[in-house]
Amino acid sequence: MVIALRASFERLLHRIWYEGHWASHCLIPLSRLVEWEIRRRAALGLGKRVLQQGAKVWVIGGLTVGGTGKTPVLIALGEWLRDQGVSVGVISRGYRGRVGQKAHIVSASDSATDVGDEPLLIQHQLDCPVVICRDRGAALAVMVDQFDVDVVLSDDGLQHYSLPRDLEVVVLDGKRGLGNGRIIPAGPLREPAARLGSVDWVLERNSKDPDRSFEYGIRAVRQVSSGKSLSWPDWLLQVSGRPVTAITALGQPSQFFEMLSGRGLNVTGIALPDHEAISLSQLEHLTTDFVLMTAKDAVKLDHLKNNEIASRLWVVEIETRLPPSLLAKLAVTLRTD
Repeated sequence: MVIALRASFERLLHRIWYEGHWASHCLIPLSRLVEWEIRRRAALGLGKRVLQQGAKVWVIGGLTVGGTGKTPVLIALGEWLRDQGVSVGVISRGYRGRVGQKAHIVSASDSATDVGDEPLLIQHQLDCPVVICRDRGAALAVMVDQFDVDVVLSDDGLQHYSLPRDLEVVVLDGKRGLGNGRIIPAGPLREPAARLGSVDWVLERNSKDPDRSFEYGIRAVRQVSSGKSLSWPDWLLQVSGRPVTAITALGQPSQFFEMLSGRGLNVTGIALPDHEAISLSQLEHLTTDFVLMTAKDAVKLDHLKNNEIASRLWVVEIETRLPPSLLAKLAVTLRTD
């Protein structure tokens, strides 16, 4: 019931923010109050910002509410930095996790319920220090105090104004853009659109501008029960035309479904609210022999690895391709700092 209500509310917000729903106009007075508060907090935060000594801080953030691909971009940057011989740490709020009032160092044995799905996914993917705290400044302090890292990537945090940073990358949705261009709640913006003029780089999935465009590819497909991985062509051969279900709790599940169908798969998609954990009962109701999900979904299902249903569950391992011009700029930044 709660999930259904949340999904209905998210659909209504989408209509208000992206489809010209009349309710947006009614919410403009509230948006003006929110914008005033944003500007006040920005002024206070900038006044408290202390330059960070040692490690560089790169913020991977968003200007709009909802999923735009920030975490996959951050993971791709972390992998690239590691390939350059740069030691990396990540700080995050730990959204929807139980621990977060105090700084917490994420370990591979943590649960997504405790630390949030995205920090746990990042830890699994990058195998690097990850510190979560609602106060990102506190998370940063623990990171630089306890770990010898060259670059700290902040998963979101663009609007955490007191957080010191050396680089800001904003990730936008290529299709949705800035919606109606209004501040929440009348629109999807966390800050005025003019903020884009002050960041170092803007990325958009599948943008027509090659300097802004990032793309998703499928690295492999991994079975939850056995851990074995197959290439996408080999997995398609194993499926051999049989029905496939894709279930996910992403901010924009349609991107996942479209990526699968665009690679030759006839798939039935089931979308859950962002960050929701897929339940055993939901999986048991699925009748297909093959069920696909994202790595973000899979980190919340570790407790099902030994369940008989796990043999039907497959994780689509995504790789994010960043624009060469961005990586060239970052390489110069690393050499000159």
